[in-house]
Amino acid sequence: MRVYLIGADFEENLGLGILAAVCREAGHEPYILPFNVPEDGGAIVERVMADQPELVGLSIQFQHRAHEFLGLARKLRSAGYRGHVTSGAQFPTLAYQEVIEGGHGVDSVVFHDGEETLLALMGALENGTSLFDVEGLALMSHDGVATRTAPRRMPDDLDAIPFPIRYRQHNRHMNVPFVPLLGGRGCWGKCNYCSIVAFYRDGREHGGGRLFRLRSPENIAAEIALLQHRAQTPCIFCFHDDNFTLPNPKRTLERMQAIRAALDEYGVGKVAFVGKARPDTITPELAKGLAELGVIRLYVGVENGSQTGGDNLRRGTQQAHVRGALKACREAGIFNCYNLLIFEPGASVGDVAENMQFIRDHADHPVNFCRAEPYHGTPLHLEMSKEQDLGGSYLGWNYRIADDKTELLFRVCSAAFRERNFAPRGVANRYMGIGYAANVLKRFYEGETANRLGTRARLLTRAISLDTADYLERAIDIIEGGDVHDAERIERHTARLALEVAASDRVWHEELDSLYADMNAHANEPRKLVATNPTQKLLKLARNVAFSGAVVTLAAGCECGMVVDPVPPDAGQDAGMVVDPAPQDAGMDAGFDAGTDSGMVVDPPPPDAAMDDAGFDAGDDAGMVVDPAPFDAAMSSLLPEAEDDAAFTEDGSLKKRLRLVDQWRDSAPANTLRTADLPMTNPPAPRLRATRADELVRVTIDGVREPFSTRWESDGDVDGDGPEVAWRPASETDQLRVAVRTRGGVAVVTLRATAV
Repeated sequence: MRVYLIGADFEENLGLGILAAVCREAGHEPYILPFNVPEDGGAIVERVMADQPELVGLSIQFQHRAHEFLGLARKLRSAGYRGHVTSGAQFPTLAYQEVIEGGHGVDSVVFHDGEETLLALMGALENGTSLFDVEGLALMSHDGVATRTAPRRMPDDLDAIPFPIRYRQHNRHMNVPFVPLLGGRGCWGKCNYCSIVAFYRDGREHGGGRLFRLRSPENIAAEIALLQHRAQTPCIFCFHDDNFTLPNPKRTLERMQAIRAALDEYGVGKVAFVGKARPDTITPELAKGLAELGVIRLYVGVENGSQTGGDNLRRGTQQAHVRGALKACREAGIFNCYNLLIFEPGASVGDVAENMQFIRDHADHPVNFCRAEPYHGTPLHLEMSKEQDLGGSYLGWNYRIADDKTELLFRVCSAAFRERNFAPRGVANRYMGIGYAANVLKRFYEGETANRLGTRARLLTRAISLDTADYLERAIDIIEGGDVHDAERIERHTARLALEVAASDRVWHEELDSLYADMNAHANEPRKLVATNPTQKLLKLARNVAFSGAVVTLAAGCECGMVVDPVPPDAGQDAGMVVDPAPQDAGMDAGFDAGTDSGMVVDPPPPDAAMDDAGFDAGDDAGMVVDPAPFDAAMSSLLPEAEDDAAFTEDGSLKKRLRLVDQWRDSAPANTLRTADLPMTNPPAPRLRATRADELVRVTIDGVREPFSTRWESDGDVDGDGPEVAWRPASETDQLRVAVRTRGGVAVVTLRATAV
């Protein structure tokens, strides 16, 4: 049977690679189709319709992209695809009823660890037997209700699962192959916001099995040895385990020592390791031992620098653990970075201030901060749904922080840090990679140049962290400086703060450009890195293990065979260096309908006929745009009618319109309509479109459907105002900034001269 496995492919998708390996071993024909952006959907639909595979599988790992995958399923049905569409991973497992009953054309959901269930599903489809006899599925019952079949136990022996198919070239970091790896599955934690925890606990409840399982050191070492031998160059192996470290630090070190010993038996030389860790599992002794074994980066799950905040999120760790873990990693030379969920349902301004001080106390470590999101099916979502009327839908829930000042502070920060924290190429995501890049250089290239670059990375990291803390303090000052209901004051100060953050970002981007350029230049100097001195044991393993084969990756209609050769460096100076970035800001795409059902406006504000306060300053800047830019019909912010419901409703019933309103897809101000008793109810989500003619750049604001006023800034000359200006950049490192203000709030967007 032919199966098309569709999922994200920013890195090699191990989940799809494992499923492809399982399918191939069973005699099926698996194909992997990358789906990274909505624009990929057209080519995928064309390919599926041309080849007509019997089964299409959608791997929907994260909620913030669920709407894109479900939209792809609808497009497949609209195009006339009649095969079976299944889905799996965290989101559909926790939202199986909504996925199956939502009219998306998804026939089934594969629960939890899906290898055995997928094979059983394919067998039933081939043999024409009842899918209700397949364990571990959800299906639409005859009465139109999503129903679980008999449960399936999560697998205990991870060594029995074949190595994933490596279906494409590895990414490269500082010219070193970056190879994802899975050494275990599950988590013993109880964090209430975590979909991973909810996913595995649901698996234990319905089918049984252990929450936390590990591959043997020998099994892991065999895969590493094969991968490095075939790459013919030293590699960075990134453990995508939910927990790279174990609850007992001594056992962690023993496990890593066993892996290293097994690698020595294969003749594997220098490698580097990357992983994730809970702070309460790291001691100074462990950090030192891991560094000696080649661990160069740990993503430490700090989550909140306030003990109260950590307790509210049920982290189960004390601040002493958190601070001790960061210190231990720093002293051992292991790079680490972290996110802070500083805004959570019970947060206070005092808690945010503690997090601000935490950033200052640990400025050597890059940080991003955002809000804890109530992902569907997590304890946080289920608990909050009992406490308040959550806005949104299963594709993204919105909530109100209990404390008014903290809720407003969240809104201010969402605007002020919109691009720094949440843009994929924002300062926060870019600077999270420089310390890691420095450690890659030290590990593989050594020498005085690598040391100097490491020092520059540390100093720049520290400067950006302290800058972020300073601006966060400024945001707190706005909240504490007057009436929280004074929209005029709040919005003016927020706009000015956001413009200052954007201006500061211009400087940081320039410094990041320079540092990444020097790092890449050093990494690309001619030199030979020796990967392995293979022993007979490794050569025998390589002969016996089928590591490549009849699996292809399909991109834009092209087939690429299994790649085992080294690959060129990633495009761009710091491409691939982002370390667990915050989700992409969907901008206007987060809203679906501008009509009466477009959101959770609680006590909406009365119409403001004059909007006299729409300007940023009394006087010159206060002019309203009388004819605002029209809504861009090409944007995907409007969800179209289900294109042809007859494709999956045999009786030709009336078309359905999905009411996916008030979505909160990520931690950025993604057009969420908020409660209107405080300012910044519905901030705009503008975008800039630009064209260049010689030295002149014409820039237009797009994506704002209501009247707005503007403030434009740049080091160069800006002619005009309102929705369109002519810009002459002062240099190629110049940046154009504009604050856009509507009745619902403010937003600042920027454009770098180098991007035009």
